[in-house]
Amino acid sequence: MSLTLDLPSSPASHPPRRRWLGTPAYWACQAVGWAGMLVAAAGPILLYPPKDDLERNLLEVAILDRVLLCVFGLIGSHLLRVVWLGFLRRRRSLLSFSIRAFPWILATTVLQSFWMQVIVKSGFMALPDLPAGFVTDWTLHGFAEDFSFHFALMVIWTGFYLGVRSYRRHQQVRLDEVRLLAAAREAELGALKAQLNPHFLFNSLNSLRALLPLELERPRVAITRLADLLRASLLSGQEQLVPLARELETVENYLALEHLRHEERLRWRIEADSDARGRPVPPFLVQGLVENAVKHGIDRSEAGGEIVVAARVQGAALRLTVSGPGSLEVLDAGPVGPGRTRGEASTRVGLANARARLALLFGPDARLALQADGFTRVVAEVFIPGIPLGTGREGVDS
Repeated sequence: MSLTLDLPSSPASHPPRRRWLGTPAYWACQAVGWAGMLVAAAGPILLYPPKDDLERNLLEVAILDRVLLCVFGLIGSHLLRVVWLGFLRRRRSLLSFSIRAFPWILATTVLQSFWMQVIVKSGFMALPDLPAGFVTDWTLHGFAEDFSFHFALMVIWTGFYLGVRSYRRHQQVRLDEVRLLAAAREAELGALKAQLNPHFLFNSLNSLRALLPLELERPRVAITRLADLLRASLLSGQEQLVPLARELETVENYLALEHLRHEERLRWRIEADSDARGRPVPPFLVQGLVENAVKHGIDRSEAGGEIVVAARVQGAALRLTVSGPGSLEVLDAGPVGPGRTRGEASTRVGLANARARLALLFGPDARLALQADGFTRVVAEVFIPGIPLGTGREGVDS
């Protein structure tokens, strides 16, 4: 298995300015590296002081040779970096990168060696009193020596550059993993806190219920129903779909709690066969429709009325209806405005959200519609296809 270079350098992470000019950290590394190279190359010849003017002149040209070596190395390596960043915009194998890099290293090395020969030989030719046999002309042998040395330098520099980038990439990946783990831990802690708060509320409600005398049955029942509703609300945030039977239990608890307030003004019936009760529905979908029926029907009528929840299977689909007293004119009255009390009109935000949930879970064939049943009743009808789209049956008890 070949090594892969995954060192992203997209235009977003390396815009043209950064690609050509580099960063302060990059130039600091370049300066330290090539300065160290200069010390290593020029240090040995400085250990022997010149004995005469000729040796002093030769020493100066030799030092010029080492300085030019590092200067051309700095310029060449920087230009190669610009090219490497272009190559690394996508993942490449080490072999593919080497094949692409070879001509660029070769061309850079040829130019470096040529100018080294021109400048350094010119420096030697300018010296007076050279010893007999001292070669000052440009030679293929001298060019080959410079070429081999520069080529090795550029290959080593490229390996070092890729190594540093690989190390920094590895560190960044590790840092991202740590941050992701920390975020997951934080989310887990938040989830635990979110669970502790409702449990604290449930325990407080149970304690409050225990404080009530046994003969106060209505307050005790109200607290029990409220606790059941809160528990169902908590579980609804963890599931996308629930069996209709569980949803109808939530509806029963809600209506029982509302009955304590409306008494005989609120009556209800739930008609659903066993096949329909096993079908999946979004949590709190039916409860929301029932709540609208109470809010816009029972609350507005002095005589109250009856709410009927019906569910039946038609072929592979499920059809749900919630009917109650009221009129579509009241529902269409629009949002609350000047001179209109809260609750006098429906903004239909809940209905829009319910339609969006149905579409996401069951696709475009799922529908929720309101229609009038005569002049005194409104029916909310929900049609759910047989197979949920996208989610399967996640969240439905088997």
